Parts: sequence; C-alpha cells; structure tokens
Amino acid sequence: MQSIKEDKKPRELIASILGHIDHGKTSLLDYVRGTVVQKREAAGITQHIGASYFPVEAIKNFCGPKFADLDIFLPGILIVDTPGHAAFMNLRKRGGAVADIAILVIDIMDGPMPITWESVNILRERKVPFIIAANKIDKIPSWKPNKNADFVETFNKQSEFVQKNFNEKLYKIIGDFLEEGFPGCDRYDKIKDFTKSLAIVPTSAITGEGISSLLIVLLGLAQQFLKEKLLYSEGPAKGVVLEVKKEAGYGFTIDALIYDGIIKKGQKMVVGGLEKPIVTKIRALFQPKPLDEIRDPRQKFDSVNEIHASAGIKILAPDLEDSIAGAPLYVIENESKEEEIYKIVEDEVNSIRIQTDKAGIVLKADTLGSLEALGKHLSENGIDISRADVGSIKKADILSAVVVRDFDLYSSVVLGFNVNILDEAKEMAYNENVRIFTNDVIYRLTEDYIEYKETRKAEDTAKELGELILPGKLQMMPEFIFRNSNPAVFGVRVIGGDLVSKVPILKDNGKYLGRIHQIQDKGQNIQKATKDMEVAVSMKGVEIGRDLDKDEILYINVPESHVRQLIGKFLDELTSEQKDILREYIVLMRKEKNPWWGM
Repeated sequence: MQSIKEDKKPRELIASILGHIDHGKTSLLDYVRGTVVQKREAAGITQHIGASYFPVEAIKNFCGPKFADLDIFLPGILIVDTPGHAAFMNLRKRGGAVADIAILVIDIMDGPMPITWESVNILRERKVPFIIAANKIDKIPSWKPNKNADFVETFNKQSEFVQKNFNEKLYKIIGDFLEEGFPGCDRYDKIKDFTKSLAIVPTSAITGEGISSLLIVLLGLAQQFLKEKLLYSEGPAKGVVLEVKKEAGYGFTIDALIYDGIIKKGQKMVVGGLEKPIVTKIRALFQPKPLDEIRDPRQKFDSVNEIHASAGIKILAPDLEDSIAGAPLYVIENESKEEEIYKIVEDEVNSIRIQTDKAGIVLKADTLGSLEALGKHLSENGIDISRADVGSIKKADILSAVVVRDFDLYSSVVLGFNVNILDEAKEMAYNENVRIFTNDVIYRLTEDYIEYKETRKAEDTAKELGELILPGKLQMMPEFIFRNSNPAVFGVRVIGGDLVSKVPILKDNGKYLGRIHQIQDKGQNIQKATKDMEVAVSMKGVEIGRDLDKDEILYINVPESHVRQLIGKFLDELTSEQKDILREYIVLMRKEKNPWWGM
C-alpha cells in the first residue's frame, strides 16, 4: 500500500477572508498585492468571489528577513476574497466548504457587528477554523504608525495612553467572543495552545502594520494543524465556477477555483448550466501571475497545459455561455465515469434551485452562490420562496408571482439580485401590477422587500378601519374664476368620480395643490358633487395664474396606499369610469414619481 505522501502532494492553503461590510477585507489583500481592486466594487462592497495567489517566497519577502529561513512545506496561500455580508459568503463544494481556514476581519473601532456573528455562524456550520484580524489599528487616537511593522514591534513603540486605549478596544472584542462561546480568545502573541484559543491579530490595511504577523500566524496554523488536509490528489480536478465572461477573441470563458486534483488542456469537463450540466472539452487554460487577482488582473494571464490544486484559473472551452457562476466543475479523466459525474453536477445544482407549490416570493440571482446564500438569508428572516433560479427576470417569473397573489398578496413580488429585467417581463409586470425589486447589494435587496412588506401590512390594517379616497377627475371652467387667491374660488366640472370637501387635489403633471375647502352648488354649501355636476370650489394657498392656469385638468390625489387597496381588494366595487380614471392616475404618478408607484 502506498503512503499518503507518495499518493499526494502539498497544495496551496485556501484561506477565505470575510466579515462585516467596510471593515477592510479587500484592503488588507490590496496592501500585499499592491492593487486597488476594492475601489472598483459596487458600492465599495465586494460582490463576487475572487482569488489571489501568494507564493510562500513572496510572503517571506513581505514579512522580512527574520522569516526568511522558515521551513514551510506549503507552496503558498490562495486567498478567496468574499463579499462582506455573511449571507453572501459560500464558496461551497459537495459535502463541505472550499476554504481550509478563514480570516474574520473586524474593525477594532466598531467591534463585532450583526453580520460578523452571521459570518461566525457560517464558519461554525462549515467547521472552518479561523483567526481574527482586528483591523484599522491606525484609527486609534494618537496611534503612531510604523509602516509594515510586526504588530508586537509597533505596539511596544506606542505611548502608555495609546496602549491602554488599544487594550480597551481589544478586550471588548475578546469579551464579545467569550459570550459567544470562545473561552480561549486572545491576542495571538499571548496564546500558548492554538488548539484551545481563538487568535486575534491586530492589523492596519493603511500602514501595513500587523499584516506580516497575520500571514505568519496563518501559515503557522496550517503548518501545524492542517498538513494532512493540504494534500491534493493526482486525480481529475474538482472546482467551482467563480464567474462567466465573454472575452474578445475567445468567446465565453469561465474563471474557476480548483480545490483538488489536476486539470489539463484537452480534457473533458462537466460544469453546471442554466438548463442542464454542460459537457465540454478544454481548449486552453490560463492562470494569473502570482500576487495578481483573477477578477481584475493587472497583467496578462499565463497560458499553461496543466494546473494543480489549489489555483484560480481561466478556462476556454466551447458551449460555456450557459454555465453558471457558483456551479460545480468536475474534470472527466475516464470516459466511463462521464454519466456518473454528469449526475453529480446535476443533483448539486438542482439542490440549490427552489420550486415549490407554497406561496412565496420569486427570487432570481446572478450566480448559484448568490442564490443559495440569498435563499438561506430570506428563509432565516421568515420569507417564503415559491421559486428561485439563476438568470434574468423573465415573463415566467412574473406569471409565477401573479399566481402567488391568490394565496399571499404581500409575496406577489419578484426579487432580483444583480440581474437584468427582460423588456417583456417589465411590460407584463406593469400590466399585472407585480412589483419587482432589484439591487446589486444583497442586504439592501432584502431590507427593501422587508420594509415594503411591513409598510403594506400596516397600511392595509389601517385602511380596513377607515375610508379610502376614491379616484376622481375635474375640468376647470375658465369662464368661472370668482377669486384668484386667498382663497382661490373657481368653477369645475366633475368629469368622473365623486368630489367631496377636504379631498386633496393635484395637477395633471403630478404637482400637489392642496385640499378642497368648500364646494358650492347654486350658492349653497354641499358635501359631495357627482359626475357631470358643475360646482364652485374654494382652495386655500393656491393662486390662479401662478399655481394653476384657468383651464387645467385636476385629479383627486389618491394616496399610494389607497391605490394598492383599490387594486388589490376593491377594484370590482369601482364603476368602469372610476377604473379608467384610476388607470390614468397611476400612469401619471409612475411617470412623475416612481415607475413602480402603486405596486
């Protein structure tokens, strides 16, 4: 029997970096890489998972002469830069997590945030060991920076006042983790047994202080505790798709992370697709240069014939246009295994998609990883999902939302993360009165829907107890202007609907005028004027000639919440004339206020 060492070779350590938004995850990597990837992200937040390779020799050079003679068996570190929100983290593989270890970044000034704890929960669920980077130490008042210094070295140079301030911040983080069930949490240089303690490494992505300490602790833990895990097989590669791109001169390519095995030019592979798994032949393999970043490389890729795990790579092959970011990738080394591997990929992708009979929102996302994370996040917030899939928002998604309306009015919506809305879907959404929410920042998308749902429920509860303002349309009569202002008194003809006193009025350009003060017919005050009646009305705070002309069309200003009620519950109670006016009014408000107004 062969030994493990004969069968397998050491691969790169795969480290995932995660934590709360804007706590400095990408900036830490940028400091080592010397790039500015973070500045190019949507809203300054990492939205897709990238991978950067740091060779051991480069890490030693960065860390300085005292680490030059370290005997490290690993070839390097492949750091996977994940989005800040915990729900969006999840480079998954069949049966576990891709990452061997994780760096949890915490702003030392802010301390752990709710998203920090969600990240911790994910790491616990996946059984991924982690260390804490207590970042932004340069923000501590009166801190004197020492560029690129080891943490202990720079800490010893600080004044007693600064050290005390720092310790207060650090002990607060330690206390928070003690409460969360981490009894051995402490600063890395004070830990004697790393199997029993969670290490905290203070850092600054601005000055570079503590970053060498972070990398050395990371390598040390891997060297001591992960040796057996960090051996890759000589067999066919397994990986996950990071991104699908159309490249000039190449067509569609995929960026992928290979976490086990070997991938070679000319081999067949199976990758998850929109409709079904894609079986294709690898035409070319490209690898970014060390210290570069696969999402946004500064230099050209190297063309290679084979790549060993762990690696971030670009693959050129036919028929990749329907492949999905976040999907599994398996190389076929033996033709007899093709059917088996096809089924593995198919099952893995289908386990993430959702199709149920229950009432719930329709969810569309750009990648399988986004879909899985969003689905989990929505479920944790008590939001049911009737259908979840990858790709642009289509007519079928709108139809699914329409069906849901009969069961749950508030779930009759479509949520789209970082996806396009096809024109035909947008038209149907308008016609069917289906609200679409889109965003390229995951937590904002969820918050927008939750706020909408809560607001609508509150509105509906209130309106069940009160009266609704009904649609109405008026035509000013220029020959009957009795007073221009203080108050303005003029004649109107009721084109449709009922006009009642105190009702709010707006112009046909959406501008709000004010409320009808009084209504008079033949010199007598009345409470209501019906269709075709010609009456005099008075309005305070309005001047004819400045605020409105003498022959304008006016509408009763029906609040958006009332419009929703009228459409959702009382449409059959309106006359055909009121329905026509309501449609005109909604078109007006969507043009002047918000394209989704009234949904």
